Amino acid sequence: MDDPIEYYGKCEECKQENTGDKYCKACNVKHFQQNFKNWTSGNNDIDKFIQDTQLTANFYDQVLEWIPYDKLYNINYISKDGFGKVYRAKWIDGYINRWDNINENWERFNSNGFVTLKSLNNSENVTLEFINEVLPNFLI
Repeated sequence: MDDPIEYYGKCEECKQENTGDKYCKACNVKHFQQNFKNWTSGNNDIDKFIQDTQLTANFYDQVLEWIPYDKLYNINYISKDGFGKVYRAKWIDGYINRWDNINENWERFNSNGFVTLKSLNNSENVTLEFINEVLPNFLI
């Protein structure tokens, strides 16, 4: 990949070079910011952490999202570890793949696919410091 423009092409919306396959960081930042007011985890530190990943992502697979509980089904307990409980569930929407300029919404991938859920002990007390300390344990 010598030239990202040749490899990823240009954004259909702003005509700048994409940072990933049909993924324009500049435009996606704008779309994510416009949606910040439409969701919350209920914890400002968690919200900020999720928003920071959305604002810094260069590719779709670097984006974290808050998934409302009503968007999950077939939730099954898997195990327990030092931080809490682990579950497996199906996610109705699937993850963000790219912005759809025609429908002016996120194009999603893997709808009704499996996700891993983590129920943290004392999650109401989660801080950014805690997230930064334990995050490497959750990333695969």
